[in-house]
Amino acid sequence: MKRRPLPLNALRAFEVAGRLESFTKASHELNVTQGAISRQVQHLEDVLGRKLFERHHRSLKLTRAGRNLLDGLTPAFDAIENAVAKVEDRADDTQLSVLAPLTFSMRWIVPRLGRFQMEHPDLQVQLGTYNDDKAPVDFNEVDIAVRFADTQDEQLVHEFLTGERLLPVCHPDLARQLKTPEDLAGVTLLHCSAQREDWHIWLDGTGVAGVDADHGPVFATLDMAMEAAASGFGVVISDPAMIGEYVVTNRLTVPFDLPVDSPYAYSLCYPQGRLERRKVRAFRNWLMGEIKIETERRKLAQKASQSS
Repeated sequence: MKRRPLPLNALRAFEVAGRLESFTKASHELNVTQGAISRQVQHLEDVLGRKLFERHHRSLKLTRAGRNLLDGLTPAFDAIENAVAKVEDRADDTQLSVLAPLTFSMRWIVPRLGRFQMEHPDLQVQLGTYNDDKAPVDFNEVDIAVRFADTQDEQLVHEFLTGERLLPVCHPDLARQLKTPEDLAGVTLLHCSAQREDWHIWLDGTGVAGVDADHGPVFATLDMAMEAAASGFGVVISDPAMIGEYVVTNRLTVPFDLPVDSPYAYSLCYPQGRLERRKVRAFRNWLMGEIKIETERRKLAQKASQSS
């Protein structure tokens, strides 16, 4: 069957803009100007004789025709990428690019990465980190990512890794001064984000009153906030899974065993079809296995603690 000529550049520009629902984000992904994306989409609309987007002052919404076209284009472009990857002799076949939150990288991946390297000596991991949980991941540059969020991107595969349990932690000397949770009103609260969400979530979940969740210094990362807490500066909210080495060295402890489940969770995410790449599949299987081992270890420790 003879194929008719198609405006492939325009289709690509539309697919990225539709997937990200933004001409600006599409321009960043394709490394062109926003005006170029807009012109390509306009050209495609002229060719098809259909409006693909409803354009508003600060938003972009797919029309029904746009949604139907996007639903067919995204898997088609994924299939093209995978087909090229299978036959392409690339130097980066052994280069595995992983992106993860800084604290998860430091507390979860880095201490265990040696085991992955022993299992896969031919793969070279390039581990990148980020602090902005809402920033999109450029999967043209990253093979696979760990995301920490309370929502999921419908265009990506998300595999649950571990949830987050929140507890206040501080230096043991300060913990001995705290007799009740209400005593937190008289100490410095430490925060790892300007939104101060962790303290609000924990205080709301426990019903502790009289504590100002918006008070106290803000640090760029949880690691910085935990270091401040370990020095005796104040109390920070953290996940018990992230403070193991601090507890072992007696630098941090939990003054009140009142855990609250966070709405946020860590998940492994990647585009559809990405697991067809051997190196990505290897890392995914390894990390899921490490999570399973750690989960079982915690269950056994909790059972032993309850029976003692």
